[in-house]
Amino acid sequence: MRIFQTIGIGFSLLLSCAGFADEHSDFQRLVETTVIDYRAQGDLVGLGAVVVHQGDIQAMAVDGERKVRSGVALSVNDYWHIGSVTKSFTATMIARLVEQGRLDWQMSVGDVFADVTEVHPGWQNVTLYQLLTHTSGADTNFSLFVHAQSPAPGLERMAARERAVVSEIRKAPAKTPGRQFAYSNVGYTVAGVMAEKVTGQPWEALMKQELLRPLGLNSAGFGAPADNGTPLSQPRGHRSVFGVRIASAMDADNTPIIGPAGTLHMSMTDLATYATEHLKGRKGEGVLLPAPVYDQLHQPHLDNYAMGWLVNSDDPYGLGDMIWHNGSNTRWYTLLVLFPEQDLAIAVVANDGRISHVQSYAWQVIESIAEAWSSS
Repeated sequence: MRIFQTIGIGFSLLLSCAGFADEHSDFQRLVETTVIDYRAQGDLVGLGAVVVHQGDIQAMAVDGERKVRSGVALSVNDYWHIGSVTKSFTATMIARLVEQGRLDWQMSVGDVFADVTEVHPGWQNVTLYQLLTHTSGADTNFSLFVHAQSPAPGLERMAARERAVVSEIRKAPAKTPGRQFAYSNVGYTVAGVMAEKVTGQPWEALMKQELLRPLGLNSAGFGAPADNGTPLSQPRGHRSVFGVRIASAMDADNTPIIGPAGTLHMSMTDLATYATEHLKGRKGEGVLLPAPVYDQLHQPHLDNYAMGWLVNSDDPYGLGDMIWHNGSNTRWYTLLVLFPEQDLAIAVVANDGRISHVQSYAWQVIESIAEAWSSS
């Protein structure tokens, strides 16, 4: 059964990748082989990778199943939940609002929540910049009570998000603001609610208006990818239960209350388009923002964290500085890496939620592709 599935999936991969330009065929085959080999080594449900250089996709490949033991092969056109890679999208959207004069990086929680009684003094001077660089002192996650909620899109979700945030800012921050890095889904949600309160629009609407539509990211949406009416027309996320991979329900995801911290999904092609915007934006060729703003978004603060990005300056693959972020909702995994000096980006996606296990293979995919690119 395993041999049949592997052959079937590999054949589908080769068909789905047909049509790429001939001049990319050698690199395309290398990426295909890399994805197939590491998916097999890691026994992952499904794995994919895309490489984009100077705005052009050089290679894209997938291997595996949309749902474990289904025999339904992945396609390069499938949608993937990107988890906390969403954070850089939220920071980019907020940068647009800052450029429009509707927000300011030094705008504080006290400024925006002036209508809320009993805001803890420790939160009063926490800034938007601190929230987006994980230096606000906010707790890592909301309570289980918040995570159990699934409010409907629009005003209901917007109200639920504000209630969750108000509950947090009435308590002392978990750590002293501005003193240390502390990764926080709560902090990004607070930033999202600040944008909602100032504009009167839900985070989802702001994302569409300020980022998704201007970049033409037509596959992008919120929550886990949904079928289009045909069963298994999109992949499922997976968890491991006592060592057995189990497919999640189609709509299984974290609460939409933490949307600004990590609920986007999209195709690999659209993820490549987004990466290209950040690479071009640094050179003043972006659609969304001027170059100095991209520089600010990519400027590391504490623990090498910028605004939705980690920055490595040790040149691990001979390609210069590396700007990256990963994400998982415990059912999916995504890793997006930018090499600005090469005008190159690589993304790796998986519909397997064994985070540490998948992460190790995702970085091996990055290493293999980066080393091949470096030596070409």
